[in-house]
Amino acid sequence: MKHKKIVTLALASAMVVTPLLAASAKAEGDVKPVYFAAWTNEDNVKPLTEAFNKDYEGQYELNYVKLADAATNTINVALSSGESIDVMTQASGMDLRVRADDGVYLDLKPFFEKEGWTYEDICGSAIEATENIDGGYYAIPYCNNINMVWFNKKMFDEAGIEYPKAGWTWEDFRQTAIALTHGEGADKVYGAMLDYAGSGGGDNYWDLIARQKLGAYVYYNDDFTATQFENEAFKTSLDFFYKMAMEDKCVVPYEEYTALKYNVDPTGMAGLYNDRFAMWIAPVYGVLYTKASYGEVPEGTDIGLVDMPTWEGGETITTCYSSTASIPANCEDADAAWELIKYICIERPDLFAGPKAMHPGIELKTAEEKEAFNSLIFSDKPGVDYDMCMETMALDRTLVSKDCTIKKGQTELQTLIDDTMTLVFNGEMSTTEALETLKTEGDAIVAANQ
Repeated sequence: MKHKKIVTLALASAMVVTPLLAASAKAEGDVKPVYFAAWTNEDNVKPLTEAFNKDYEGQYELNYVKLADAATNTINVALSSGESIDVMTQASGMDLRVRADDGVYLDLKPFFEKEGWTYEDICGSAIEATENIDGGYYAIPYCNNINMVWFNKKMFDEAGIEYPKAGWTWEDFRQTAIALTHGEGADKVYGAMLDYAGSGGGDNYWDLIARQKLGAYVYYNDDFTATQFENEAFKTSLDFFYKMAMEDKCVVPYEEYTALKYNVDPTGMAGLYNDRFAMWIAPVYGVLYTKASYGEVPEGTDIGLVDMPTWEGGETITTCYSSTASIPANCEDADAAWELIKYICIERPDLFAGPKAMHPGIELKTAEEKEAFNSLIFSDKPGVDYDMCMETMALDRTLVSKDCTIKKGQTELQTLIDDTMTLVFNGEMSTTEALETLKTEGDAIVAANQ
């Protein structure tokens, strides 16, 4: 296979450097500008820009287009503005689907075939399952965000509780959270913090167990003609997290979660290292928020990392999701755009995903490649147990993508889910009523969008 291994500058001994330039570069003065649009801070893109322009000197010159944010409308406006954009990023799989259906993006499958690659071999089966849109591929993930459990080792030590280990069960998680919860009122400390739906940006963690049991596209039946909220896995999952939140009261309650904006990742990490809760389910990139630019971590901070629990323990199954890059259909030079997107997402993810503490969207093939990228992510993060993080990420796990590119009323369905779960975790609706509502109204949404 022609797949070029990524090059991590600081860890080149663990990687293979391969030439990127064509045999003959264009003459000086005939350099083609290529434009990359994303919402990342300009300073974080400088290493990528410098490396690309050096590797493609005389042929291409990367120009960065800074977007205000990752909002759907922000990206749509940029795409329709008439300004030159050769590679566009997005955070939403559903937005990708809509743009692909509307002919906004090029199908990248012919480029993969020209390279002699298959999408699954480059990105892995979990990502391929959700990036395959009617047999085509309209984006490449520049990152794969793997959900893990961050935990405050100091709080475990003070309580005399052993650190969690891979292979643990959700009941282990629950009992640990109960044991670490103490205090009253404003002084109450919780065993765990989970993101709730319907709070303006938080993920849905009420369905984690269902996703582990049922896999990708969890809300739909096999032929995508209806929902499957009647499946017992949803009842198991929702009842479990409802019990933790509403009966055990060992996770941060909905009203406090909303008021303190714990759905914002830097705030979530700050709550963990400031001893407001002992465990936090969040993507690996949560480690980024221990850096001084997000606030000084207290002296003595000691944060560990462990795989997510599963219902029966044993095999590790965890959720992930991606942010992607696409080539607009109206770009002036598709071949130049391909060289840029390939460089960002496949050949040098250490220059874009790495500084954002995100794993690459490509599937790393060797233990050496994985160790090099993990070192890039976890190095120089104050208050974090580097060795534990490295040992944990080296373990095997099965990934289930949370991304959804099935255009069956997904936006409406997600709004229904958010609204319903808000009622559940506010104590206004039972879990049985909630799942009945999701099934009845969800099926109607899917039917209306066939």
